[in-house]
Amino acid sequence: MKKALIILSVVFLALTGCGKKSGTIKCTMDKDLTYYKIESTYKINYTGKTVDSVETVEKAISDNSTVLDTLEKTLKQTYENANKTYGGYTIDIKKSDKDVVSTVTIDYNKMNISQFVKDQPSLKSYVDGDKLTVDGIKSIYVAMGATCE
Repeated sequence: MKKALIILSVVFLALTGCGKKSGTIKCTMDKDLTYYKIESTYKINYTGKTVDSVETVEKAISDNSTVLDTLEKTLKQTYENANKTYGGYTIDIKKSDKDVVSTVTIDYNKMNISQFVKDQPSLKSYVDGDKLTVDGIKSIYVAMGATCE
């Protein structure tokens, strides 16, 4: 009986990632720019010390329809190109009369991290093997002006 409990415990730990902590970190950032204001929220989902995915919601607010049209077009092109190149992106962009809201989830487990780092070598220090680190992504968002909790 004791042996069976030990085996069950080992199997349970293996199935749950050997007890690695998982969770979500939320970062926020608001910026007033020349022609628009942007409100950003980043939800970093992680297991252990590495990032599984990030959901980004960015809301750009402006009274200028040309600015909103340009932002919508730029966001679509940027994220679609990144998805073609690296994979792992789920993209939803909606425009109204007063704002453009992009909701983008990057699944880092599906992304080609090797190619991503090869194309952007400055990110190499934020990667452990083929995984983006939690500390690395947090430092990127903080450097952009975000507050993480």
